[in-house]
Amino acid sequence: MIGNYTLRENYSSPNLFEKVNILTEEEIKKLAKGIEWTLKYYPSAVLVGGTALVHYLPSSRDLTPDIDFLVDNISILKNIADNQDILYRPLRDSYNNVMGITVDEFNTDYLDGNVNNPAVNKLILSIYNLATIGGFTVRIINPELLAIMKLELGREKDINDGFALIQSGILNKENYLKYLNMLKNNLQDYESLLSYTEMV
Repeated sequence: MIGNYTLRENYSSPNLFEKVNILTEEEIKKLAKGIEWTLKYYPSAVLVGGTALVHYLPSSRDLTPDIDFLVDNISILKNIADNQDILYRPLRDSYNNVMGITVDEFNTDYLDGNVNNPAVNKLILSIYNLATIGGFTVRIINPELLAIMKLELGREKDINDGFALIQSGILNKENYLKYLNMLKNNLQDYESLLSYTEMV
C-alpha cells in the first residue's frame, strides 16, 4: 500500500508528491489509510485544507500529516464509522464549536458541510476538480473556491494561504468572479474578496 504513495507517477501534482515523500513511513501509512477508507465508504467527500493547498501551490507551506475532507452528511459518515468500530472525536474550532469529526486512526478530519458557511460548502461539494494522489482519483476543491474559503475563514494562516493562491497565477479569473457572484449574499467580506480580483 505505502509503495503507491511514494511513486511519482501516482501523483498529478509534483509538489504534493515531493511533500508526501518528506513524511515518515507511519505518517504516509495513515495518509494512505484515510484516503482509501474515504474513497471506499464516502466517495462524495471533497479534499480541502492544507493538502489541497500543497497540491496546487509549489511554494506552499510544508504538508502537515493530517488530511481534511468536506462531507455533505456527517451523520451518515458517523454511522459508517460506528458500524466498523472506528473511533472518532468531535473536531472543534478555536471557539469550541463542533466543525465535524476527527478519526485519529487515519489522521483525518471530516468537516461537516452544514456548519460554518453551508453555502460555500455546498458549492465546494458540487463544483470540484479531480486529483491523483497515491494512484487514487480523489475529489479536490478547485483553486478558486479554495482561495475564497481560505480568505473567508479569516485566520492569519488562512488569509496568507488565500493570498498565495490569488497571486499564484493559477486561478481562473472568470471562475473566481462567477463563484463570488454566486456566493455574494453568503460571504462576510464580499467587497474585499471582489477587490482582490485585480490580483488574480
